[in-house]
Amino acid sequence: MSIYLAPSRTVRIARGRDAAREIEELAGFIDARSGAFTTSSSWLAAAARWLPGEPVVLSAWADAAPVALAALTVTTRAGVPQISFLGGEFNDYSAFYYDDRAGAELLAATLEAWVLQHRFWALALDQVRPEDAVLAALAARLPGAIVEDGPLMPRIEGLKDGYRIGKNRRQQLNNATNRLTCDGCHWEQVVVSDVVALERWLPRLIEVRRERDHGCGRRSHLDDPAARSFYGAVLRDGVARGRAVVNMLVVDGEVGGYAAVMIDGDTHRLFDGRVAERLQRYKGGVVADLMAVSHAIEAPGVTTFDWLRGESPVKFGNAEIRNVQLRAVSHPAIRSIENARTATRRRVREVLPESVVRRLTER
Repeated sequence: MSIYLAPSRTVRIARGRDAAREIEELAGFIDARSGAFTTSSSWLAAAARWLPGEPVVLSAWADAAPVALAALTVTTRAGVPQISFLGGEFNDYSAFYYDDRAGAELLAATLEAWVLQHRFWALALDQVRPEDAVLAALAARLPGAIVEDGPLMPRIEGLKDGYRIGKNRRQQLNNATNRLTCDGCHWEQVVVSDVVALERWLPRLIEVRRERDHGCGRRSHLDDPAARSFYGAVLRDGVARGRAVVNMLVVDGEVGGYAAVMIDGDTHRLFDGRVAERLQRYKGGVVADLMAVSHAIEAPGVTTFDWLRGESPVKFGNAEIRNVQLRAVSHPAIRSIENARTATRRRVREVLPESVVRRLTER
């Protein structure tokens, strides 16, 4: 649908399959303004196809050329539309697409008008750069909007400025490989960088992740068939484009641990990684992570290794960044209900025995 605003200016709102086609048609515009794999057109296209919710693309045009764009998704919970970036909780980086402040203001006004068309709504826009002009304008326009810090994102910067993996990390690698040798295991470090090899290993990578998540007492994103399809589509596309590699420790033919890395110009980003639940003693996750960092150090022109969201002892580095998230609701009661639901889930998890939690997550 196109909305006439003024001479030479229009706004297009595409939903569902039309939104997927809009992403395809505007892939060049999106990718020219994308700084990470989670803001690329291929990522958005996979999310539109596989993830739950209705995709919505709002684009602003001037003189028949796009000047700004937002890719969103709408799901419904308890009768209330939940509006978020397309890709949702899988996004470690999210973005609005525009070139200048005029485009940002136009997109913010468009978003405000579209959101307020809903009688009830909850808006959650996560992992946006703190300096984003659309976010700032939208926060000023929506009553009661809150901008909060997102989670820390550790990273290694200056890979070509004499950075070296620490002695303790190297010792962990030596200890793991020595244990494998002492146990009489046949092991090898494998790098998957072509689609044929990926198809061989992908089903096992998915199972390693699911088993490890269940072993930690939590549901796995990849328990859901749609999420598995999305995950596979992203990896296949990344490998096919030369934008992704998977580092693995293979023990007696089984995946002992893996680290899947996305390549964004001068930055390598850890898309996903796990240690195999049954082979934890060999620290396959640590081995794969160190493989990934070593390859980033050796790769020409690569300056940064990005661990993405989440603090963890295995995510070592010398820097960190933090994006922001915007929250807004049509009625204060909606925020109270959401907060109560989150608190209830946390309390239930705290009181249940670990064995019960594990059985529930494996269902």
